[in-house]
Formats: sequence, C-alpha cells, structure tokens
Amino acid sequence: MPEQHSTPAMGWVPAWADLQERPFEPAGSGFSLEGGGGTEYVAAWPDPAAEQLVSRISGEAGARLTLVCADADTAARVAPAGLSLAGQSILLMAPTAELDVDAGLPDTAQVAQAPMETYDAVEITVFDRPVAKGRIQVRDGFAVVAITELPEGPEEEGFRRAMFATMAEEAFLHGAEYLHMVVQPADAPRYEGLGWTVAGRLQAFAKQG
Repeated sequence: MPEQHSTPAMGWVPAWADLQERPFEPAGSGFSLEGGGGTEYVAAWPDPAAEQLVSRISGEAGARLTLVCADADTAARVAPAGLSLAGQSILLMAPTAELDVDAGLPDTAQVAQAPMETYDAVEITVFDRPVAKGRIQVRDGFAVVAITELPEGPEEEGFRRAMFATMAEEAFLHGAEYLHMVVQPADAPRYEGLGWTVAGRLQAFAKQG
C-alpha cells in the first residue's frame, strides 16, 4: 500500500455500529464490529495499524477490513495484499446548525422519536400513517444518522429534509456539531445538494477466493 499523509478521524464509528445494532470493540486505532457473518475491522488509512490488520484478517474466517480514506485519490490507491475489494461507500458530514430548516410539511404531518436499545428511531406520520423513518445515535459527541424509509413521488424531498432537521436538532441538543451518514456512492450527489459534504471514502475488503 502506498504511503499517504492524512488520516480521517474515527470517532464516529461507535455510533455507526450502534445504528446497525452491531457490537463493537476498539481494535488498535480502529474498531472491530460484529455481525454479517464475521468480524469487520474498520480503520483509517493511512495508519500503520491498518496494515497490521491485514495479517489478522487472513487468519479469521469471514473477517473483513474497511478502510476509511480521506479522498478519492487515496481510496483508488488502496490495495491490501491478499485482499480483494468487496464494496465502497461514502462518509458524509453536515453541520447540525445548517440542516434545521423548514421542510414545508403538510399540517397533517407529525414527527415522533422513540428510544430503542442502541439508537433513537425517528418517524413522520401523516394522518397517523408512517411515511418516513430514520435512525440517529449520538455517542461521545458524534452523531450518525440513517434514513430507512421515504415515500416516493414529489413529497419525498420535503420528508427527507424534515428528517434531517429533526435529527440535527436532536444531535445539537446532545452536543454534536455535525451529523455523519454513510451512503452508497451513487446517492452522495443528492445529499451534497442538501448541505452535506464528503468526509471520507470507505473501501471494504475481504480475503480473495
């Protein structure tokens, strides 16, 4: 792997694990997440600890390595020996203060939050019928969110903005200045138009063969 010079912060990973209901533990300067058929090690690149994880993965059945790279150029150069690329995603960030905007929801819409075991569920209903759902977890000053359900059609964007506004307010009240969200690469441009910026690129690797 080539040497680079900037390492993304990893403090958001525990909240991301909570959002997925996956147990986690520190692993060097990164984390190990359980679930999905094996252990997933998440580490920043460049970081010497990430290279040490490669040999660790080779001896564990079903183990995977996800490297968080600062930019597209770094991500394109990452190729751990003995591992093959298994997936890619994008880490987005947005200031909580800039997402609290009027989404123009209908008067019949209501927003509710409910604490779950490892995250808070957010739901928007219209005439008591759920139309949009999401999740938020704030841990150690890092807030990670996910939208899990939205209606199709012209109202989709308004409900999306309302979900983000609700979750941004929740994060701000718990001392988090930014929201973090992991999305598929094809979805990133849509969110960048709503005030999100690319904070990192996740490259998932698994053993070859």
